[in-house]
Order: sequence, then C-alpha cells, then structure tokens
Amino acid sequence: MAAELLPRRSDAVAIVDVASGTSLTHRQLRNAIDARSRDNANLAGRLAFLGVEPRLDSVIEFFSLVEVGATVALLDPMTSAETLANWSDAYRPDSISGFRHSPDRRDSTTAGPPMAESVLLPTSGSTGSPKFVRLTSQALAANAHQIVNATLITENDRALVHLPLYFSYGLSVLTSHLTAGASVVLSTTSATRPAFSAELAQHHVTCLPGVPFSLELYRRTRLISRELPSLRSLTTSGGRVPDTIRDELLPELIERGIEFWAMYGQTEASGRIAVLPPQEALVNFGSVGYAIAESRVWLENIDEEGIGDVHVCGPGNMLGYALRREDLDTGSSPLADLDTGDLGRFDSAGRLWLTGRRQRIAKLYGARVALDDVESQLSTHGVLAAAAQGDRIVVVVAAGSTVTSRDLERAMGFPPASITIAGVDEVPRTASGKVDYARLSAALEGPTS
Repeated sequence: MAAELLPRRSDAVAIVDVASGTSLTHRQLRNAIDARSRDNANLAGRLAFLGVEPRLDSVIEFFSLVEVGATVALLDPMTSAETLANWSDAYRPDSISGFRHSPDRRDSTTAGPPMAESVLLPTSGSTGSPKFVRLTSQALAANAHQIVNATLITENDRALVHLPLYFSYGLSVLTSHLTAGASVVLSTTSATRPAFSAELAQHHVTCLPGVPFSLELYRRTRLISRELPSLRSLTTSGGRVPDTIRDELLPELIERGIEFWAMYGQTEASGRIAVLPPQEALVNFGSVGYAIAESRVWLENIDEEGIGDVHVCGPGNMLGYALRREDLDTGSSPLADLDTGDLGRFDSAGRLWLTGRRQRIAKLYGARVALDDVESQLSTHGVLAAAAQGDRIVVVVAAGSTVTSRDLERAMGFPPASITIAGVDEVPRTASGKVDYARLSAALEGPTS
C-alpha cells in the first residue's frame, strides 16, 4: 500500500509543484492521499489506467490508487486514443483517467480483494505494445529503501522530478526521496528552456537526475556553469553515458563539488540495480558500479573475454510480464532469477561493466559484431546510432555530416562495403531518452546513402 512508499508524516516539505505553485508537507501529502482514497475506494482490487505526469494531482491520484489496493497501470498521458483503445481491449480496465486524447471513464464496479501486483509499467521501448511489467508495492518500497541507502539520500535533499513517472527511473526518484523524508520538485519544464535552471535555483534543488540524453542537454546548454548554489549531486541511469560527458561535463562537476552518480537499472527490477559511487566516477567512467545492498548480480554463459548474461536477484524484482488482463494476479512471488537481457563483465574489484544487449548483435561476414560497441567506438566520428540491415551495418549520422562509409570502415577495421550511412534530422527516442531502435529500423527501410 502507499504507506510503504510514504512512511513519513512530518511537517517538513514533501512536494513542491511548479505548475500550481503548491507546496505540501509530508503530513499534508498523506492527508490529501487519504482524502482521495475515499473517492477511489470502489477501485480496490480493480485495474486503473492512469496517464501520469510530474504534477501534484497526478501524483496524489497514483498514491491513492495504490493505497486502496487497486492495480494501476502508469502510462504516458499523451498516449493516442487508438493505442489506448487497443490496450483497453487487452486489459479491460475498470477506470481510465489522465489522458489528453481520451475522456476519463469509470465503470460501475464494486471493490474486490487486491490483486498480486500494485503497479504496471510499460516495457522500455515498446511503444504501442500491451506488454507491461508487473510490480508490487512491496517491491517498489524495497527498491526505494535500497536507493536511499546506496546514494545516501537524507531528509535535507530535494530532487527534481521531471522525468516521466511511467518510466521506472523517474518513478524511483519520486519514491526514494519521499521514502527518505526528503522533498521533490515536480516540473514539466524542458531542460532546453532558460526557466529550467531558474527552477533549480529558485526551489533549492540538491539532486538533478537525468538519462544520458538529458546529460547531453545539460552539457550543450552549459547548465552546470550557471548559478546553482544548492545543487550537490547529478544522477544518471537508463543507458550508456557518452564520452562527451566524461570529457566536458564531469570535470566541471568535480570542480564545483557536485557528485556524479552513475547507475544501472531496469523496469523489471523496480528501478535500480547497481551504483557507481561519485569518488570513482572519473577513474572508472563507463562502469555502472556495484550491486546495491540486498541485491545480487551475477553472470551466466560467460565467454573467453569474461562477458556473460547479466542476472539479478533482489527484493525489487518483478512478478513477471503481462500482455492481457488474464495475465494479472497469476503469482505473488518476485522472480528469484531475473535475466536482464544485458551483457556485461566484472572487473577485479567487483564493478559491473555493461557491454551491450544480447539482441543488439549483427552478423558481418559470419562474424558477430556488437552494435553497442560500434556506436561507442564511432561516436567521435559523429555516429548517433547503429543498426543491422542484412549483411551490413547501417550507421546513423546527423543530416549534412561529411563522414564517409570508408572513414568508418577504416576506424573499425571492417571490410569495404560493410557500412552504410544514413543521415537523419533527428534520432527517434523513447520516453526514457534511449534510441528507439524499432522506429529507427522502420525509418531506415527507406533510401540510404
């Protein structure tokens, strides 16, 4: 229930909502959730689709649904009416609310016993797919406590909650800080706008989270060079951090005494799995660090280079996946062995280094080539993404780039005619800022150069 995620009832500030100008203490937040829970009482044991965003009313609605024992699917409020209708056909929700392109509705229903899962989150990069990760409130609360302990969150911290809340990293920033008795600032302001840095300063934000794409925006806009006297830490999860961050942003953070926490997480594990402490951020840049306390990470199918499949056992692990209503409430035990689908290796100190995804492999003249490695090694040549297309690798560069396929083949040591270049105005991305390879591959089916 929500009490597991919101254990505090103090008079310290819990939430500042930039859009409404409202500020609530932990006690007031709990009272607001309790009041809304009375309105949602008949959704106990029922399924609710909620378009959720970093706004106070949206956050209160989410916690109230968890509190009454509903199963709530957190979704993008901008989900199209067509996609929402497809999901509704598969899941038959008892309540739909918070969507810009679809009206709210609530079917006449009576409360029932809670289902095994409290929260459903869409799988990463599955735009339009009805596949959800099934999580319990206990798993979310356990991972929130793990994050608090691993990243040393205190009651004096204040995090900016601006990442999507239907994305596990964004949700975990919210829950971990409220669990610690700290506070959050809810904002929908883009990092590219001047108001973004003004909000950080005005509301005394101490922790700024971001996915790797966010970090690139912070770097390009010279955000850290601005007057941000309260900022003490920058955290990241959700993908490989570009080398430009190491070369340009990280030195500035270190100079200003701002800690950089690199992390590894998955929706299937409620948020975060491993953390690299800030004192190792530069010397071990690229590592995602050590497994957080109470979780175990290990490798299977290890090859001669020490690279294997990353597996996780922890209190935040999911119950499983769902594709339809009938998949819900089918088991109450978290997975003891979560196969992440990631490849990685451990160094001699026990730090985890991710090397790619199992599915991100191309066959080049019979040899296996990791596309994530291609992206990493060619990033200095302006390559934004790489994908497999038959017996070639298609690399994506910004429109107007002068780099040639022969340049890239020489840089990688690949045979001639093995690389095709595609110029794009913008790389499609998921809500979490990762490259949307499904949409990218569809776009690459057109003409390339």
